[in-house]
Amino acid sequence: MPLDNELLKKYRQHEKDTGSVPYQLVLLQEKIEQEKIHLANNKKDIPAKRALLKKIAYKKKLLQYLKKHNPSVYEELKS
Repeated sequence: MPLDNELLKKYRQHEKDTGSVPYQLVLLQEKIEQEKIHLANNKKDIPAKRALLKKIAYKKKLLQYLKKHNPSVYEELKS
């Protein structure tokens, strides 16, 4: 499932932006959704489950950082 370009453009700070926190969160959420679909079809794939849990933990850390440094964007992205 391709990511919505409008959503990416909304959270980019400049043309070559790949490191800003909101941009990372949007990409990370897409990867999490793909992992969930994979695990629904492959319930015994333990390494994929571990990877999903790591991505969720990283998303949580990024959201905590964003809440502290940019609350308005945090409210838009939290889901």
